[in-house]
Amino acid sequence: LAGLMGSGRSELARALFGIDPIESGEIVVRGRRLDIRGPEDAIAAGFALIPEDRRAQGLILDHSVRENLLLPALDRLSRGGFVDDSGGNRLAESLVKKLAIRLRSVNQPVRLLSGGNQQKVVIAKWLATEPRILIMDEPTAGVDIGTKGEIVEMIRAFAEAGNGVIIISSELPELLAVSDRVLILRDGRVDGELERRTIHSEEQLHHAVQGVS
Repeated sequence: LAGLMGSGRSELARALFGIDPIESGEIVVRGRRLDIRGPEDAIAAGFALIPEDRRAQGLILDHSVRENLLLPALDRLSRGGFVDDSGGNRLAESLVKKLAIRLRSVNQPVRLLSGGNQQKVVIAKWLATEPRILIMDEPTAGVDIGTKGEIVEMIRAFAEAGNGVIIISSELPELLAVSDRVLILRDGRVDGELERRTIHSEEQLHHAVQGVS
């Protein structure tokens, strides 16, 4: 999803994930209409949302890396009201390894990690829910160039495994690097749709976002 600030990109992501109510239209996945009334419904339907502001919306900063990683998966780790600590430890360590999160220990506060590694924690904790559709709002904002490359590779691998990815990004080269098609939003509506193979330059996409023919 591309568009100028205020075009409705983040609002669309929030609506798809059940945070904001959908006033019109419908959500259809693989031919099946979904009734998403809240994030619980979205998660059950296989959605995951990586929010734009990781520190305010994606993490509990004073909690440990382990606690942040396991939050969305607690239902699966609970037995009779108790959390399976050994299973949680194995899951946390596997997620750290899978996304190459750099840290001293999974028990250190997540606020002590670099911005890029914090973002990896946000992505990893939602991958723990085994989603089929990943919604990512500015997934590489405020991270170093090496981490950007790692996140882009993760997106490609996730999609190549048969999953869907919806990316919101203000960085046009990023959209060109990972997208099969680009929807242009303006005033909360889809104003244009471009197949990636028809976009021959960043300038062409920039003109489309600006509404310049």
